[in-house]
Amino acid sequence: MSKPDAIPARIVERAFESETVQLALEVLRPHRPLVTGATRCKKFLQVLASVATVGLVEPLVVIAERDVEGRYVVLDGRLRLEALRRLGKQSATCLLATEDETYTYNRHVNRLTAGQDARMIAQAVDRGVPQERIAAVLGVDGRTVKTKVRLLTGVCSDAAALLADRNCPAATYEILKCMKPLRQLEAAELMCSQSNFTSAFARAIKLATPPEQLVPAPASRGGQEEAAREQIDRLEREIVSLQAKVTDVEDRYGVEHLHLSVSISYVNSLLNNGHVRDWLAENAPGHYANLQELTATAGPRAR
Repeated sequence: MSKPDAIPARIVERAFESETVQLALEVLRPHRPLVTGATRCKKFLQVLASVATVGLVEPLVVIAERDVEGRYVVLDGRLRLEALRRLGKQSATCLLATEDETYTYNRHVNRLTAGQDARMIAQAVDRGVPQERIAAVLGVDGRTVKTKVRLLTGVCSDAAALLADRNCPAATYEILKCMKPLRQLEAAELMCSQSNFTSAFARAIKLATPPEQLVPAPASRGGQEEAAREQIDRLEREIVSLQAKVTDVEDRYGVEHLHLSVSISYVNSLLNNGHVRDWLAENAPGHYANLQELTATAGPRAR
């Protein structure tokens, strides 16, 4: 019996050059412009803070322009490029790509879960990195870093390992801390089996937990005062956010009300035209009835 022909080895071409290069920012341009408001979002502010504090960690991915010699297109790293320009930098470390495509970079973006984020920050603090420096790099306040450092404190290692790579919010971990280790593990297994990691589901598990499997509430006055202060701070932040939203709604309400009034007045003028009214009644009776109801609901002020 003859042996099957061996499958020839397939040569995989390199997607990048083996060495990085230092390129002037003036010869770089993004493959497409930044969307409106991109430089005001939280992500860009974090990138800006990181570059300003520790420098460029991940090089830009560029490819040479086809028609212009000495110029390069940035395939990945538009926000980093904008941050470098705003910080007054003259050059950037770049990785030369051999293919003109951006799908690969966007497809392989992995988001850190709350547990992974907290574990990395806690390890950095244990190794001596000041919390203030971490806050500056991440573009957050010190209170947020302190909360992340102690997020997994009180969660048993087995339960934390089960939820490590799951999209589990920080509120769920806080609810798990109210349970004893064995019950935490049971709750984590239940959440994984149901693929439900919301705080509402965790709260439901807590309510179904026998009292002997719950951690007694701390009786120390200092802990209660600290928890009260955190709740007050959270409430103040929510009030500020709500006030900003109310102000935005008030600003938009006047303009939208004016547009609506003008539109209803225009519709009413059309319905007062006998030719238009007769044509609508004959050819589009449904629309005609809706327009009549609209003008009637608006009242005489719109007319």
